[in-house]
Parts: sequence; C-alpha cells; structure tokens
Amino acid sequence: MTLSNSNLAPIAFFVYKRPDHTRQTLEALAANELASESDLFIFSDGARNEQDEKGVRAVREYIRTVKGFKTVSILEHGYAYR
Repeated sequence: MTLSNSNLAPIAFFVYKRPDHTRQTLEALAANELASESDLFIFSDGARNEQDEKGVRAVREYIRTVKGFKTVSILEHGYAYR
C-alpha cells in the first residue's frame, strides 16, 4: 500500500541541548522512504540556564542545516533564564 502526500501527517520534533541525539534522530527520520514527502516541524526551547546555552546553540546551528524533507519549519523559543 502506498500513501499519497495528502495522507501523510507532519512530523513534530522537539529539541533542547543534545546535538548528537538530535543529529542521530533526524538522520534516522530522513532515511525513511517517505521523508522527502513529509513536512518536518522542529521546536527548539531556549536555554533554562547559562550551562545549557552552549548545547542549545549547537542544536540550533545543526537544525538549520537539515535537508531531506518536503519542508523544514523551525520554531525557536527565546532564552528563558535571561
């Protein structure tokens, strides 16, 4: 059975401060057969404290390079601790 584009649900992916986990997960998602026909929404929370800022920044740099999906939409929340 093949699905048409209208039957595909969008993908919601929530990230925080783990660039390696983010990369592994997005590469696995992109390897799926219908990834190129799927809309991807990435939600990135702001750092809760100064110690988390480096990881959040690294994740955000990476997610801006993601390809392999029909569309990639990134929603970033501001830094919470400032």
